[in-house]
Amino acid sequence: MSEKEKKCNCGCEEHEHKCECGCEEHDCDCGCDEIVELTTEDGKKLKFYFIKTIEYKGKYYSAFEPAEEIDGIEEDDLIIFELSGDDEETADLLPVEDDALLDEVFDEFCRVMEEDELAEEAQSLEPDQD
Repeated sequence: MSEKEKKCNCGCEEHEHKCECGCEEHDCDCGCDEIVELTTEDGKKLKFYFIKTIEYKGKYYSAFEPAEEIDGIEEDDLIIFELSGDDEETADLLPVEDDALLDEVFDEFCRVMEEDELAEEAQSLEPDQD
């Protein structure tokens, strides 16, 4: 898969979305602006939520969750690809075919996500410094 394209079309009504003028006055924290459209080798376009890119053992991996119903993929499945290329925006996404490596990368994603959540929680507990 390749060709990532950012779109904001989750339809959530709980959050206000960034307006098109770029003023960033309206900001959405639900992650809906992280929907990407991935194109398969046969040209089919599929929508995913971009979760995160991490480095593991000298390579970069990106994780996605389906943003629409996709045959053979459960709604809460985490799909992991290896990035091939120098630029995250134009890199090809390669499937991780080694099951042991895939398990390692998944564990690393879980560890990184947990660290991020703990850091955000700790930051929210810090008093504001005016």
